[in-house]
Amino acid sequence: MSERSPSPLASPRSSALDASALPITVLMNAESGSNDKADARAAISRAVEESGRKLEIVVARRPRDLPGLARRAAERGPCILAAAGGDGTLNAVAEVAREKNLPLGIIPLGTFNYFARDLGIPEDPAGAARVLTEGQPRRVAAGFANGRIFLNNASFGLYRRLIEERETHKRRFGRRRLVALFSALATLLQRHRVYHLHLEVNGEPVAFSTLSVFFGRNALQLEQLGLDEALCVARGELAVLAPREVGRLRMLGLMLQGALGQLETAADLRQGCARRVEIKRLGGGGQRIKVAIDGEVAECRLPLVVESIPEALWMMVPTAPERER
Repeated sequence: MSERSPSPLASPRSSALDASALPITVLMNAESGSNDKADARAAISRAVEESGRKLEIVVARRPRDLPGLARRAAERGPCILAAAGGDGTLNAVAEVAREKNLPLGIIPLGTFNYFARDLGIPEDPAGAARVLTEGQPRRVAAGFANGRIFLNNASFGLYRRLIEERETHKRRFGRRRLVALFSALATLLQRHRVYHLHLEVNGEPVAFSTLSVFFGRNALQLEQLGLDEALCVARGELAVLAPREVGRLRMLGLMLQGALGQLETAADLRQGCARRVEIKRLGGGGQRIKVAIDGEVAECRLPLVVESIPEALWMMVPTAPERER
């Protein structure tokens, strides 16, 4: 693992950073959306060229190449690191931007783009590229699961399985929201493991059984589910959601409540806020658990520590964002 080398632009706790003259490196994932990707690349180039700023677009042939390409760009000198893609691309580049203390930009090319929309970043590539040249850097909070950053959510259990099988279906049938919906229905109708958890929430011991635990760091996503836990995120905390041990029909009912934005009244859902959660033990004695981190599945060792850290990274945002609701 390479040693972290902070950027000379600003100290990690500095409240100001000048990004107005920095060159821009856009990192793209070649495996996500070939035709749209070519159009997006052309739109990004035109928008940045209008500003006179130096631009480099780097295309990763495989998702696992993204962190190395981002590090090489950062080691050439201070720059804006921008991720053009979905949650997985954004997460990989965000990890390096935090490590190198560089501003992170977004060209949202994913399915839902919750993080970009929450910050008021346009969903069209040209508009998002103009945020890189005309916007301003701002420090934002982020979540961490055993030290790995996440910007939207982390989860294990049923929700992690929903994500894993959704990605399989999207690769086969296309990256559309309707595919995601039918994939979720198919997964919910299967049998699922029950987790008997021993954990600490903000230092207090808790034990319960659940099918899944979801840690949310995106207020817009939580608002659209109808959850007051969006207020947790505004306070710099995590929203923590855990469905009770219920059957498949009641899980389908929970999904329907989520689709209608009515989860706040769901009797089968535990809801709360926390700065730090430590999963100490799972029923069955296993020491490893699969965790979905911004849509990418990783294997983590116990104890699993999930926490929210304020001002975790620099983010390029519009000077006057129009946040979507």
